[in-house]
Amino acid sequence: MVSENTILKERPEISVYWKPGCSSCLKTKEYVEELGYEFESVNVLEDEGAMEEILASGLRSIPAVRLGTRFVYSQNLDDVANLLGVSRDHKRLGNDELFARWDLILAKARRIVDKFDEEHLRERVIPVRDRSIRELAVHIGQIVHAFVRQMEDGLIEIKPVHAYVDPAIVTKADIIAHLEKTHGELQAWKAKGGHLAIPERLKTYYGDQPSSQVVERGVWHCTQHSRQLDIIAAGRLGAELEIGPELYAGLPLPKRLWV
Repeated sequence: MVSENTILKERPEISVYWKPGCSSCLKTKEYVEELGYEFESVNVLEDEGAMEEILASGLRSIPAVRLGTRFVYSQNLDDVANLLGVSRDHKRLGNDELFARWDLILAKARRIVDKFDEEHLRERVIPVRDRSIRELAVHIGQIVHAFVRQMEDGLIEIKPVHAYVDPAIVTKADIIAHLEKTHGELQAWKAKGGHLAIPERLKTYYGDQPSSQVVERGVWHCTQHSRQLDIIAAGRLGAELEIGPELYAGLPLPKRLWV
């Protein structure tokens, strides 16, 4: 039996573990590219042993970056910078602006979904990943729901919430209702003053993090997926783009859309 260390020795010094359509994965790859490092791009949907390497390292999911035998989650690129021994000077928008931006993006997401007919909602977003437009749209609401659970209940393992697609959410009307409901959860939490009482640091599945990073990630994660839906609607339906560049400004979105 080949040992885990033997397998890692056969890889280049740096590897980025990812899968198509994963926004944080794409952002990670772009960041390491921008630093000028050569790295191995490991698509876990194609490399059969890649997830075993991730799990053996003590991590439970992707995206992740490996340097030698050391692995880190890359949801916070500051952790990747620390692994690679470089500095990162990223200025985040303030929470007031982030929450205002989130409200606008979630309203836009509902308008975008309303442009699709039922047949288009069943189409894949990209050929190389088994994910429908319907599932991507529902995912936006799940990101919001998981964030509120994290804030109100201290939920750490949010990925199962992100991944769950309620089988009862089938039609366009169902999706829009789901997005309205989860947006309402966020607004109700804010109405109770929750956004004014966020501690400086939060426990997450990818480690103890500055709360500003967690808020920013929720906003840009929803924004990236809304952007994807917006561009799909423009490309396949000939629809006008719904989201203007002012809503993207200051958010750490990937430059690319998918891979």
